[in-house]
Amino acid sequence: MFGVRLEELMKVKIRVADPAGNITIFVMTPLERSQYAEAANQLLEQKKYKAEQVGFVVEKEDGTLHMQMMGGEFCGNATRSFGYLKSLMDEKHPALVQVDVSGSESPLDVEVDLESGTSRTTMPLPRKIVNLSVPGQGTCPMVCFDGISHMIVKGPRRSDAFVQEVLKAARACETCDAYGIMFLEPSGDGMEKCYRMTPVVYVVETDSLVWESSCGSGSMACAVYLADRKADGTYVYVLRQPDGQIEATVIRREGKTVQCKMGGKVTISGELEAEIL
Repeated sequence: MFGVRLEELMKVKIRVADPAGNITIFVMTPLERSQYAEAANQLLEQKKYKAEQVGFVVEKEDGTLHMQMMGGEFCGNATRSFGYLKSLMDEKHPALVQVDVSGSESPLDVEVDLESGTSRTTMPLPRKIVNLSVPGQGTCPMVCFDGISHMIVKGPRRSDAFVQEVLKAARACETCDAYGIMFLEPSGDGMEKCYRMTPVVYVVETDSLVWESSCGSGSMACAVYLADRKADGTYVYVLRQPDGQIEATVIRREGKTVQCKMGGKVTISGELEAEIL
């Protein structure tokens, strides 16, 4: 499929996904990679979609589909939404879909249940967990995946100035396409392994900082952190976020995290047309 020049493009076909409130626009019309940042920013500015991020669906030479996030980052919510979309588009509506997405070196499996409106994806394993030193603020764990790193900060949401200090320290420590800060605290209802999480994500290429309604990879990072150094077994955590809830599962064997999955509710619109000026 050939791209089109953005300045000649008046309308693009889109699908709008809602994975636990983390509204994601999928651009179905092919564009050149160099146009992604500009197109994403213009779509995010259109408040009627209430979108927090943009992914671009690309048909590869072999006819399969690839989903590229606006800054080349990995996104768990977009990944499971893309799997849900692929199942919707297939007349057989498969319950297990393999997806090829930015930020993941290998394809990922997405379990789709169209009847219940849920999807769950396998996630890339974290590369490492390090203690990030933030000048004047102490330290916090940083869970590093390919394409995105998440800092886990215990307690409720803090100031934008604090966020900038953490991001500055993270960028000096680790080069990534995107960085997240997950403010994590007990849910308050006495339920074990249930937490409140407030996510904020910075994407380097689009220079965008968004307080997200939910964050899939951030949920996974919190689960990996919570399960770190625990005995071998399966650990399931519920992360309640501003506009949705995500369940994250960590499997540990021989003292290591060997599998990660996350999922929850998702809806996807029919095909829409959006104008890019």
